[in-house]
Amino acid sequence: MLNFKVFISVSFLFLLSCNNASQKEVAVLEIRIEKDTPPVYAKRFTFGRTNGYKTLYIFGSQNSADTTAVFILYPKTQAKPDLIKNAFYVATPVSHVACMGTVYSTMLQKLNLLQTIVAIENVDYYNNAFIIEGVKQSKIKELSKGPEINVEQTLLLHPDLIITFGMGDPKKDMNDKVLNAGIPAAISLDHLEETPLARAEWIKFVAAFFDKDKLADSLFKITEANYKVLKLITDSLTVKPTVFTDIKYGDAWYMPGGNSYIANLLADAGANYIWKDQKQTGSIPLNFETVYTKAKDADYWINIYMVNSKKELLGYENRYNLFNAFKTGNIYNNNKIANAKNYSIYWEEGICNPDEVLKDLIKIFHPESSTQHQLKYYKKIE
Repeated sequence: MLNFKVFISVSFLFLLSCNNASQKEVAVLEIRIEKDTPPVYAKRFTFGRTNGYKTLYIFGSQNSADTTAVFILYPKTQAKPDLIKNAFYVATPVSHVACMGTVYSTMLQKLNLLQTIVAIENVDYYNNAFIIEGVKQSKIKELSKGPEINVEQTLLLHPDLIITFGMGDPKKDMNDKVLNAGIPAAISLDHLEETPLARAEWIKFVAAFFDKDKLADSLFKITEANYKVLKLITDSLTVKPTVFTDIKYGDAWYMPGGNSYIANLLADAGANYIWKDQKQTGSIPLNFETVYTKAKDADYWINIYMVNSKKELLGYENRYNLFNAFKTGNIYNNNKIANAKNYSIYWEEGICNPDEVLKDLIKIFHPESSTQHQLKYYKKIE
């Protein structure tokens, strides 16, 4: 592991023998690693400066003290520096990016950078008209229709940068041939963050590669302010309805842990998430009987895959009608707007706009507190 979480100043010196047999201390290389303004909520990345160069540190390990990747960003107008061994060097601002995730396309859109996208993973996942049209006109290439990236096509395109998700180490998350070709991969860990604002703050990570730091900071501050105002509403509420999420896949019902992004979002929306006391950050695999025993009387049921109707829901499992939320009609899904392949815009935009998602959830759980709001991402399942 690379250990740059603690920022220090290091000087490398060596002793040179002179003709008179005296020794002089000569500075060969001085590396100054300076602390920069860290993210406020995100825990999986931070900023720094190395000899004046913008530096990004990624924490992909479960031990947050371990740095799994370092990115040193340098101006295109300057020669590539040689500062930290095993760091990834990226010339900025990036002008041609392979955007391997819908959420990152939304971040780029918010930063007015859609025109920099030259490739995506699979157009089937997108609702964005600019990207869909770009693929139709072959201005934007698809690089991974299947589970693996198309290495040959990626090498031919040779983007300045690939933005994708993984576990934080490009050498493990990205194909060796792509990295060896000099195509850097920025691995986002937004999906490992535990709160809505932490996930949204990754716009600052993306913006750094395009020299759009100030714009990202301004955009995030607006999102943060809106979110905090909404949370003040729910903090004052005394009645908080019970809620559970998701549906069974195969033999398991994967319920978000009590410290997960979803659990924290529901708490901020003034809901009493039934599994809030299970402190996992990931999902908990449960069987139907376990979920039914605990959630049968819950007031609400949300986030039910791609389901659009109660009839369709029963097609997956005919015992779903035993839940109180099914009987009372309090089922809401985050697929109000979806493309022809039934992929919801929620996963494309919602992660970047947690304030808008929070508005929807407050409207669902506390309609009396949000009389004017019209649902944007959610719809009631009839």
